[in-house]
Amino acid sequence: MSSVQSYVKCNQCGFSEASEVLDCGTNGWWVGCTRCGYQESWECKSRFSNGHLERGVNEVHYSAGALWAEDSKTRVATLRGLAENEIEEIAAKMREAIASGELSSRSYVTKFNFVTGEVTALVGQVPTRGLQTGE
Repeated sequence: MSSVQSYVKCNQCGFSEASEVLDCGTNGWWVGCTRCGYQESWECKSRFSNGHLERGVNEVHYSAGALWAEDSKTRVATLRGLAENEIEEIAAKMREAIASGELSSRSYVTKFNFVTGEVTALVGQVPTRGLQTGE
């Protein structure tokens, strides 16, 4: 199975390099923003909802921030959106993990302001580029 990755504009913060991945085998796609944590996906599957047959399932997850945790040895990373009530606790844990060397200094936690649309870094730096493979 193959996939195609490109960049699209984030529907939440407007970042021009949110990652979009198209799965050529399933025709499903996923969008993830490394700045604000917004995620959206679409799956090509049928299901009944409210008595109607839906051909595709679209899921949208607005986020109060983003977490990028990169293992300092393997460089395997995790990207996920954060809920407002967990940001401060996760930021504190990330600071400790970076200081101990468990996580790479490229790791970060951001916070998204829904009123102003601004993204600020609580740990590390706000990314200025989208996901870069092979760096």
